[in-house]
Amino acid sequence: MEPAGHSSATSNTIPVPQANPPQPTPAAAPSPSTPSTPGAAAQPSVMREDGATLSPPNTWSSSSVEYMDDADDNRLLFTCTFTLPHGTVLSSATYTDNFNEQYLPMGTNFLARLEPKGQSFILSAAAASVKQRIFARVAMPDGNLRACELLCEFEQDRAKITVLALRSAFNPQGATVSSNFHVFTFITKHSSTCALTHIDYASIPYLGLLPTDLIGKSLLAFVYSPDVHVVRQAHVDLHNSRGKIVKSIADLRLVAHNGSILRCQTEWSAYVNPWTRKMELVVARHRICSLPIGDADVISSPPAGIQTNTLPPVMAKTFEDELRTIMN
Repeated sequence: MEPAGHSSATSNTIPVPQANPPQPTPAAAPSPSTPSTPGAAAQPSVMREDGATLSPPNTWSSSSVEYMDDADDNRLLFTCTFTLPHGTVLSSATYTDNFNEQYLPMGTNFLARLEPKGQSFILSAAAASVKQRIFARVAMPDGNLRACELLCEFEQDRAKITVLALRSAFNPQGATVSSNFHVFTFITKHSSTCALTHIDYASIPYLGLLPTDLIGKSLLAFVYSPDVHVVRQAHVDLHNSRGKIVKSIADLRLVAHNGSILRCQTEWSAYVNPWTRKMELVVARHRICSLPIGDADVISSPPAGIQTNTLPPVMAKTFEDELRTIMN
């Protein structure tokens, strides 16, 4: 696709397609809306809306700071340079016909295009590193939020973001993008409070769920509600085997971001504290072994008014209490 704009690059930046240079960048002006910067100190616990206390997340992305090699115009949506911490746009360039020069004009606020969690993670990453990969949902020209990969380069008072599209591993015809379905394996970890502490970011094209959607939330947040007994039995088996690897009694079905169902074969193992003899961490290896049941575009949001088939919060909390009893 012919690029619709251009942004200057140096040897330390990500190469992007070249086009006519943009207009000179004016001095940065403070943005009228300034998002609050999250605190640097980690909190001892995270409170869920239903009142349950969860262990703090140990990561919001398991990726390294190394950039992927596919930062080309096949996935490239736009680039943007903006001030920190205000987010005032200094320059931007778009690389797809779905965006125009009015999408991010100079002087507007880039951070306002992100969901609140994405704003917080960018500001936190800016204080901790020079380069970082972040997954967040970005407001598209039609107003809908879409999951994207953000390649971030930070300087003292500004940041350059290259925004790449995230795409479903399955095409609308029901086959994978590579034409043949390949079994995909990913790892999750959850604590004795049932709070997810890790999920492989490589699972995003298969689940449509970002690490920020799940870290700190219940294990049951993406388990198909009729299959919670499979999770329960796995924890019973882990307790009886004292943490040794066990297999689920049946395939475990997971709910993608758009509500589609994915069937997995899951193995479980646990770390047992040798002094307390309690399970403190459970690791699950999920093998997605079939195409999704439902819309293949797992990255998209579910239709308005349609609820995904996961347990309601009250029932989920009751089930979490039972799992905690089994683990302890």
